[in-house]
Amino acid sequence: MESDSNQVEGDEVEDISLLSPGLAKIRKRRWLLWSVLIVYLPTMWITQKITHSFNDSLPVFFIWFLVLIAVMGISAVVKCPRCKNYFHVNGMTLLYLRNCLHCQLHLSADKKALKERQRSA
Repeated sequence: MESDSNQVEGDEVEDISLLSPGLAKIRKRRWLLWSVLIVYLPTMWITQKITHSFNDSLPVFFIWFLVLIAVMGISAVVKCPRCKNYFHVNGMTLLYLRNCLHCQLHLSADKKALKERQRSA
């Protein structure tokens, strides 16, 4: 019986490793979103220093806002590699959590499975 339980755990680890490219895609899109969000304050600060005017800074803000909307759309429609539903969207709800909103697959499940495999080897 013990070998059967080890076999099942091994199969689960193998299945998770097959999900790795999909999870990497999700992580990449999340980093893109965080990058756009982090760029906002330095960009607006530099714009204010150059223009010394709120009205002259508005075009930069609107460009940043359009980029933000585009990146949010790109990151929101990434599909979960396990259940093939949107990872961050459930119905009309958009939540950037670390688990799939449908099957609860963790964002770093492939990395955790690899660490466990290395420990057991």
